[in-house]
Amino acid sequence: MARLIIVDDDEDLLEMVSFVLRSHGMEIKSLSTGALLFKIMAIEKPDMLVMDIYLGDMDGRTICKQLKNTREYSNVPVLLYSAGNISKTSIVDSLADDFLQKPFDVPTLVNRIEENIKKSRP
Repeated sequence: MARLIIVDDDEDLLEMVSFVLRSHGMEIKSLSTGALLFKIMAIEKPDMLVMDIYLGDMDGRTICKQLKNTREYSNVPVLLYSAGNISKTSIVDSLADDFLQKPFDVPTLVNRIEENIKKSRP
């Protein structure tokens, strides 16, 4: 069973995405802010992180880059998503493994998660 952390400040979307991924057999820890993410990552040891880019007063791209530059979390795949007009360069600069434009459909989200986790495992 894949263990994921989902971060989104939109409580409704967070609840929906968490519910859908649980229904696909994934273990989900959901957060509405990135403030405690590093502490939760240490406790949960997820297989992947799925995160909105715009998190109120935080930017998911900045958090992603911090994670990817941390030895303990550099190999954890990160999928960022957003409804905003996001440049490919900013995704590359964030070191994210993947990006989805909102709105996205459930099969695409599940497929991308499974692909990224598979790629990250030896």
